[in-house]
Amino acid sequence: MMESRLIELPWMRLPRDLAWRVRFVEAVEEHARKLGLEARFRPPRFCGYYFTGASPVVMAGKWTVTLDETPLLEEVRVSVERLTSRRFSIRSRSSAEEPEFMLVNDGHDGACWLWDYGHGRMFVEAHEPVSGGGAEDFPELPGPEGPKLLGP
Repeated sequence: MMESRLIELPWMRLPRDLAWRVRFVEAVEEHARKLGLEARFRPPRFCGYYFTGASPVVMAGKWTVTLDETPLLEEVRVSVERLTSRRFSIRSRSSAEEPEFMLVNDGHDGACWLWDYGHGRMFVEAHEPVSGGGAEDFPELPGPEGPKLLGP
């Protein structure tokens, strides 16, 4: 298994409402309406941002949306490369490839990390951060307790 690479970017903060500014929330709600669902989408705490070729992609929970290019998303990509002296990129060479890294953004305080794409994807797709499954997932463990939710 590939080793997880997580790189903190303490000098980089994104707006807390970035998912709305780049129209990710609007795109999810529009798709939900097409499916016949009438609901408001509230993005989870963590969103992932990356580019496949020139196309920006935003991922949150089970939603992955390819967006139109915008100056704001392009500035995010350029900032990552500039701030890391071009050692790291969130952009793949073509739309058929995965990028090496994903920018993970905390919607609570704007904090950012670079995470290798595979692990970053698993992290932002998670519904609930847990430290383990319930008894049905691990029959070898004693006790009926369920998963322990990670919290503050």
